[in-house]
Amino acid sequence: MVSLRFTKGSVCKWTVGLIGAFIFLVTVKKLAIETKHDKEDALSRQDYEKSRIFKEGHDKKLLKKESDNEFINNEDPFKIPSDDILKKMTYEEITSLYHGYVDNVGVLCRNIVRLGKLKDGGWEVCHDQQYRPPNNCLVYSAGIKNDFSFDDAIAKQYGCEVHSFDPSMTQKSYRRSERVFFHRIGLSDVNVHIRANKTGWEMRTLGAIKQELGHAKRRVDVLKMDIEHWEWKVLPQAIASGFLDEVTTLDLELHSWIRNKTYIYEVPAKDYLEYLRTLRQLHQLGFRIFLTHKNLGSCQFRSRFGMMRTSCQEIAMVQTKMKTGM
Repeated sequence: MVSLRFTKGSVCKWTVGLIGAFIFLVTVKKLAIETKHDKEDALSRQDYEKSRIFKEGHDKKLLKKESDNEFINNEDPFKIPSDDILKKMTYEEITSLYHGYVDNVGVLCRNIVRLGKLKDGGWEVCHDQQYRPPNNCLVYSAGIKNDFSFDDAIAKQYGCEVHSFDPSMTQKSYRRSERVFFHRIGLSDVNVHIRANKTGWEMRTLGAIKQELGHAKRRVDVLKMDIEHWEWKVLPQAIASGFLDEVTTLDLELHSWIRNKTYIYEVPAKDYLEYLRTLRQLHQLGFRIFLTHKNLGSCQFRSRFGMMRTSCQEIAMVQTKMKTGM
């Protein structure tokens, strides 16, 4: 048996040695950590510098694009093709194209302003310098349903002269405020009186209304329409007549349903084709979506292809002046 005998001196030497070894290991580890952190800091500084250089270059490109009015989605991920191609598409392809197009933006607006109620009734304008309503702006707002929140707000914020239209209201035409005027008239593609209730509805084209109100030489800066499917009659006529040529902001609720005794939310292919033709014409005029919103509630439905969709889509568009061939 081996007997270990420790003297007081040897214990002290052994203890000092352990402490020294411990300090050495701690120092080495600390140096290693510091070296690692230095490398990480250096890499971080390099990454930061690369990021800064990239961001500066990217921002310059954005500013250049904005100055050239080129910040437009010209890649057209949901490009609406010619009628010849549309007619060869399957029903599933047509419905996907329509819902894809109205559910995506095509131009950047950095400053979107909501006017009116946060819920149904409010609408947006783009406050960017090239799109905001100018001084002495003129607004046509169709589809009121006793909610003037948007009309009152845009008149107050921008000083616009606002003309509100709705044939379904029982209220007679009147001057609501200094800048807001209500007309019990509806929009259509023809000038006609229809029997929609006891008194009937007076329907006018946008061009006829502009003439009747003495606005023939003025531009309509903002056109808002929430007119329960009548937009598909009004828009083609407004495009063909040139009414939309000088409109800057176009706020629309698009209703892709039809009513035949009951509501049909997923309409036949021929109806989707008409919707797409109208949207293509708007695109050709230079209109791009800067904000889009699904209106749910009773408008949502399950497509025969499995996904949930809505037949009521609110879109806000601006005239980018980037016109293409008609």
